[in-house]
Amino acid sequence: MQQQQILEQKKLIRDAVNKVFEGFRVEKDFSSEHYRIIDMTTRKICLHFEFVDHGSTKKLHPALPHNPKYRDLTVLHISHLSKCGANSGNRLLALVDELAKSIPFIEYITLTDASNIKKCNDSLNLPDLKILTSERGESWYNHWGYKSAKHDNNMRINFELRNMNMREYLHDNQGLDSVIKKAFPEVNTNATVHEYVKAIYEQIRSFPEEDGCDDEQFKKLSALQMLIGKLNVEYYKELFKTVEHGSHGGTKLSEKKRKTKRLMTKKRKIKKRN
Repeated sequence: MQQQQILEQKKLIRDAVNKVFEGFRVEKDFSSEHYRIIDMTTRKICLHFEFVDHGSTKKLHPALPHNPKYRDLTVLHISHLSKCGANSGNRLLALVDELAKSIPFIEYITLTDASNIKKCNDSLNLPDLKILTSERGESWYNHWGYKSAKHDNNMRINFELRNMNMREYLHDNQGLDSVIKKAFPEVNTNATVHEYVKAIYEQIRSFPEEDGCDDEQFKKLSALQMLIGKLNVEYYKELFKTVEHGSHGGTKLSEKKRKTKRLMTKKRKIKKRN
């Protein structure tokens, strides 16, 4: 019985992946439920993900509830995501959401946040950068609903960090102070850490991803990397998201049917009286 259930789950997964990622090249490992999604134009891999059982996932994500509603393949785990061609990270995550919601026994999506952005052929830590510069103090994946078991505590610690006075912070870190002020002499340090990092990142945002940076741009990028490293943002990278399967939509549909039935009954009664 259990083996039959797993086979049915695998078939439903395969059909859903092919439907949601129509227009991509879909590759599946022969011996596992591991899929690769490839952009047809650039031939680059956009996504790696796999479907795993709840017990295996809890080794990395102990905060997941202990009693899954379904057995076996209840978790969609993303092991790689990168923009490719016209497919931005936002579009790819939207497709992952669509996929998970289309499979009734998928309860969670999990991942390890190793995201970064490239500037001048070098990498910037994207989670720390987004936490420091975004209005809510959240990472990109946090914004999409992916949280860790330590999310609330991290948010409290980072709230204090983001609201520190930058001038006072640099005064207590003299080695960093000279590097930052040489790279960004025009930026006022009498601001919060959040306001200051956001202001200096605005200067770097337009830098090319790969080749083409001059010495001044390299100096600014290096200073920002050093600052982010020293600020020590609190962020636990093992993230998970609960999949909502639209139970409310079913309630609305049922209510609509009930209203239609009541209306038809009322019409029949009026017709009978006439």
